[in-house]
Formats: sequence, structure tokens, C-alpha cells
Amino acid sequence: MTLKERIFKEKLYGVFMKIIDNPAINILAKEAKLDFMFYDCEHGMYTYEKLHSLILMGNSVGVPAFVRVPQLSKGDISKSLDCGATGVMVPMIEDRKQAELLVQWSKYPPVGKRGYSGGANTDYKPSGNHKNNMAELNKSVISIAQIETELGVQNIEEILTVEGVDAVIVGPADLAISLGIPGDYFNEIEIQAIDKVACACEKYKKGFGIIGKLELIERYKNQINFLISKIDVDIIREGFAKSVEDFDNLYI
Repeated sequence: MTLKERIFKEKLYGVFMKIIDNPAINILAKEAKLDFMFYDCEHGMYTYEKLHSLILMGNSVGVPAFVRVPQLSKGDISKSLDCGATGVMVPMIEDRKQAELLVQWSKYPPVGKRGYSGGANTDYKPSGNHKNNMAELNKSVISIAQIETELGVQNIEEILTVEGVDAVIVGPADLAISLGIPGDYFNEIEIQAIDKVACACEKYKKGFGIIGKLELIERYKNQINFLISKIDVDIIREGFAKSVEDFDNLYI
């Protein structure tokens, strides 16, 4: 069963990655029973060469990858998927036209207009078999619109009605900034905006996720499909702090 087929059958757990670039991290993720890794190429430090190695290792051990590209562009979307990513997310999608471009560059004909190339996305199988490869990848690739502005919330229904948009993930930090309440994630204005997105996803049977604090995710635990709370930077920071705390406790 592909990750795409699992969206509505179970809750999927992932970690947002910004700085860790050793492919062995996927083995640790597999042991921890994570469902996916989410590589941030908008604010993170990944080259395509490194992304290719990370995703190949993840695919080989059964930990598929999502990539947040830095912008809505054909090159960023197609290149990330050519690296073997299972899904791609574009930040700050705000209207139907932008959602259509996301699909156009992430899906093959007849759904989109993605240019064909074999490679990591086809597990480096021999060339040919284009028709079947395109059909299979259209079934498995997850195209995600990130909603993190007031305009994106206002236009959520027209975004979700675009064929080929599979899921929406809310970015609560930038959404709060757009709403004029930076850092105030539990402000009623922010909650109402996220409520609107969550309900629209349920209405149109699209995946729904939040990249944010666990307390915020808990509020939507019965609606959410993608649970993404931890960032690798936070995990490392917390691990270091716990090590120092453990040493200090030796002398209490």
C-alpha cells in the first residue's frame, strides 16, 4: 500500500528536517516507526545532490519522503520528485491558479504536464515503459498545497477542487503573521482559519495536516492525517539539554 493510499486509513507520523543530511537518519526513523520524512528546502540547507541520497536511502528502507520546495516553480517541483520524493509541498498557495500549476508540474499527463525522466523516481529501472511509469507515479505522488496566508484560507475551497491536489498542510506560524497575530497560535482568529481549512479538507476528501506545536495538533487529532510536530533542530537541542540535565543529576 502506498503512502497516498494510507492517507485516509490511518494517522501518519513524520518529522520535519532542516539540517540533518546523513542518509543513515532514515534507518533510525524506520526503527522509531516514523511513516515519512519531510525535507525543508524552503528554509533548510539541502542541495539536490544531498536530497537525492537522503530520499534514495529512505525509499530503500521504507521511509518515503516529502519535500517542501522553496517556491512555486517547475524546476523545484519536478527536480524534487525526480530525486524520488513521494510528495511535494509548495508554500503559500493562495488561489486556484497556483494550485493548478502545482498539479501541472507534479503530475504527468493526462493529469498534469510534468516532464518525463527515469531515475530515482523510477528506482533506476531500465529506460522505457513510460506509460505505465507515469500512471503509477500519478497514483502515488502526493501534491500538497501549504496554506499559510489569509488569502489561502479564503480561497481554500477553490484550491481543493483542483484535480490532482491531494492534501493541504497548514503552516500556523506564517498564517498567524498573515492574520496580524504573530506567534499567537491559539488566538480565535487563527483557530477559525484552521477550522475552515480542516472542514474543507473533510468536505472534499483531501488529506489534512499541520506543521506545528503538539498542543495545536491535538485540537485537530480527529481530523488530521499528517502529524508533523518535531523538527530535527528541536530534537537535537532537546537531546543536548537532556544530556546536560542527566549529568547535573549525578551530583544532586
